Amino acid sequence: MKRKPAKQAASPLRHFRRHWLGLLASGLLIAAGFGARQVWRVTAPPPPAVNTAGFDPVIAAAIAKARDAIRRSPRSAEARGRMGMVLLAHEVRAEARVCFAQASAFAPGKPRWTYFLGLTQLVDDPMGAATNFDRAVRLFPESEFVPRLRLADTLLSLGRLEEAEAHYRHVWQRQPTSGWAALGLGKLANARDRSGEATNFLSAATNDPSTRRAAYRLLLNVHQRLGRANEAGQLARTLAELPNDKPFPDTMLAEVQALKTGEAAWIELSDEWIKTGRAAEAAQLLEKTLQTFPISDRAMFFLGRARLRLGDAEGADAILMRAIALAPGSVEAQMQLGVTRLSRGRAKEAQPCFRAAIQAKPNLAEGWFNLALSHGGEIGSRSEAMAAFREAIRLKPSFVEAYLGLAVVLRAEGQNNAAANELRRALSLQPEAPLRGKLLDQLKLAERR
Repeated sequence: MKRKPAKQAASPLRHFRRHWLGLLASGLLIAAGFGARQVWRVTAPPPPAVNTAGFDPVIAAAIAKARDAIRRSPRSAEARGRMGMVLLAHEVRAEARVCFAQASAFAPGKPRWTYFLGLTQLVDDPMGAATNFDRAVRLFPESEFVPRLRLADTLLSLGRLEEAEAHYRHVWQRQPTSGWAALGLGKLANARDRSGEATNFLSAATNDPSTRRAAYRLLLNVHQRLGRANEAGQLARTLAELPNDKPFPDTMLAEVQALKTGEAAWIELSDEWIKTGRAAEAAQLLEKTLQTFPISDRAMFFLGRARLRLGDAEGADAILMRAIALAPGSVEAQMQLGVTRLSRGRAKEAQPCFRAAIQAKPNLAEGWFNLALSHGGEIGSRSEAMAAFREAIRLKPSFVEAYLGLAVVLRAEGQNNAAANELRRALSLQPEAPLRGKLLDQLKLAERR
């Protein structure tokens, strides 16, 4: 049996050559990867430069932070979109447009960036906005109505009525409670002189707090054009008492607005919190605002309001005095200080505040009303109170509370007939139930002989 020849040992030279080739290949792969990464970075366009000179420093810092995030991840659509959102939140539209265009290019299948791009074009390029809203509508699920309604509104503003109608009806058929779709269809019907159809859609739109006032205004126009004086008069009175419409219900835009920062944004948020019963949170945010902006008279004004809501009238008085020292011509601060002093039973000290507000803004019905209240409890000042109530009514004929106040003072002066006349005038304005009840109670007292 033959023995197999023994294998010769590999030579050192061959082993070195094989090891060297492996290292070379690894090095080339590393170099190629590094080079590709550099090319990837180089080919990404730079984020827009924003001149933040004169900006609120908190806003400038937020913009700088968003821009730094793009430098760290130059191919990130999210980073570019985020910077666009920060810019749009602070009305820096031109540079926001660049960011959203870049984000759309890096993530063409993500419709939110195209939608935001359309929002930045609404003011100065509505045709471009319509194009981008249309692209977004095609990318979003059919159940996403907000971009479609934005598109419909833009098309309507461009006079492209048939296209706009198709999108409004698409929403209306699937969501018949949509005030925005009803308002759009009402506008279209009105533009085509279809008064009955317009009235039906606009009446539906009055049920939505985001379209109520706009719908009433257009309904008034329809009835005036048709010569229906009684209906138009009632609509005009209703319209005069309506608050402003709530913002268009857009959850994506709400994400943008949540990025607002700085003095004005913090004060605006605090105001909203005060109105919705979150005065303690508002006070905390306003105190933080004053730490960053220690001479903000607006922050002091709202902090005074918050403290008054929290039952701290003394603290409210003190901070409002600081606000007025910084801005003596502030009508709202003077009014709030006067109201604060009235709440503390310091009517005489409130009067100079209301007079200062009236001097700065003579047509301020509420200023005259509050001045009247500050005089009403003094027997020797009833004539001043009556004159101030009458001026408030002259400036604002629908001011039901002023009629009531005037009637109370007239009754105190023994002028029951005159008081009854003022109360009847107030009742003719058809006030809501609680106030109507007070008027009727006073009328019964005035009619007693």
